[in-house]
Amino acid sequence: MSAERFEPFPGELHPASASAHRCTWHTPGNQPCPQPPRNVVRTKDGRRWSACEAAVREIAAKEGVPLPADLA
Repeated sequence: MSAERFEPFPGELHPASASAHRCTWHTPGNQPCPQPPRNVVRTKDGRRWSACEAAVREIAAKEGVPLPADLA
């Protein structure tokens, strides 16, 4: 996945999608992330994923996507 930008949570996520209820960007130890979603991540292919604060910070550091203003 290649992140393009962050959007506010829940944004346009479908209410029935997993991303509307949990962080779907990463799965530590192949387990669902226990942290609540914080932002929506839009990838370059147009897909949307939810991300907890740890994932948002990791994406910003690894991929150079600017942090949301309230985390900067």
